[in-house]
Amino acid sequence: MASPVVRDSTLRSHCESVERVITAMRDQMDQPMTLQQMARIGFASRYHFNRTFRQITGVPPLQFLYALRIDAARRLLTQTQKKVIDICYEVGYNSIGSFTRRFVDVMGVSPTNLRKLARNRNGASAARLNPHTGGGAEPGAQVEGYIHAPEDFCGRVAVGLFTTPIPQGKPVSCAMLEGAGPYSLEGVPEGEFYLFAVGLTHSPAHGSACFDHASALRAGGQPIRFAGNSIRGDTSLTLRPPSQFDPPVLLVVPQEKLQVV
Repeated sequence: MASPVVRDSTLRSHCESVERVITAMRDQMDQPMTLQQMARIGFASRYHFNRTFRQITGVPPLQFLYALRIDAARRLLTQTQKKVIDICYEVGYNSIGSFTRRFVDVMGVSPTNLRKLARNRNGASAARLNPHTGGGAEPGAQVEGYIHAPEDFCGRVAVGLFTTPIPQGKPVSCAMLEGAGPYSLEGVPEGEFYLFAVGLTHSPAHGSACFDHASALRAGGQPIRFAGNSIRGDTSLTLRPPSQFDPPVLLVVPQEKLQVV
């Protein structure tokens, strides 16, 4: 059995490898990057790097890169006046059509409409991007759990189930809490989903908090499985500060149709 010192050294080496690649992803956003190129940057074989990256971040490296690109586009759309086509090229797409399709698939709204919503800064308008799918009459399982937060946290917590290991697009079910505490998600169908929570220190009805969660506390990423009357997975979440290994949160926090507990 490997000693604790060896294990710690190996983990540190893996983290440094993944961190180098994520830094390169951010610095070379407009350049194509293959898995082989990432592995070279990380000083590892392609197979070993792919496995290590997934272990540390929870998602494959190429999926992480695509999420960073959409997140960068979201930020440019909501915080600058750059043209959509210029943003498309700046985040690594060479076709406005493929960029728009990918953006809509992930964010649930076109780049142009997201910009309009950000300018409107209206919570009710933003809510239409991700309407609450639970809360009452819809059939499906009920998921209950508890969210822990740092003692000094003061804000709201959005919690939801997603179909991908990155919190993006429309959640399967979601709820909003006033601070940490117990939560309940309604109308969850059978299948496997990923549980996430985001701690918001500002009301999502104001400003870019509806769209930008880079500095928000976060928790989760674990799979939750539903079959019949059985629920498998840990539904307890502990909010923490984001790290460089977290994939971006790619959603607009619901407001008007979101259950407030």
